[in-house]
Amino acid sequence: MNFNKHYNFEGKHAFMSASSPYWLNYSPEKLRERYFNSRAAEQGTIMHAFAADCIKLSQRLPRSKKTINMYVNDAIGFGLIPEQPLAYSKRAFGTADAIGIHKDVLRIHDLKTGAIPGKIEQLMIYDAEV
Repeated sequence: MNFNKHYNFEGKHAFMSASSPYWLNYSPEKLRERYFNSRAAEQGTIMHAFAADCIKLSQRLPRSKKTINMYVNDAIGFGLIPEQPLAYSKRAFGTADAIGIHKDVLRIHDLKTGAIPGKIEQLMIYDAEV
């Protein structure tokens, strides 16, 4: 049997996939909401990668009230390391968006790009994993 070649889909995950068929029962409103949430998560991933590259290259962004600009510039100013994996144990680990020690104080910065607010508990867990 010959199947069509879909090279442009290799390595990608479908929003509506056969392995997660829950969307079959969604209302149009629920489907729309889930789609926009998945797009926002995708955009957040891209923004985190961009911010990490800027920090690694010490490339400051224009002074602005934009969260990403302030995050990048602060991380560079405090000499933080971007996307640092941390582990408390084999089952408790994560990646700090930016972390470092500045003037004998542990600084952990978490870039938030969407509608979900930050939580201090996340930073406390990263602190325990250092």
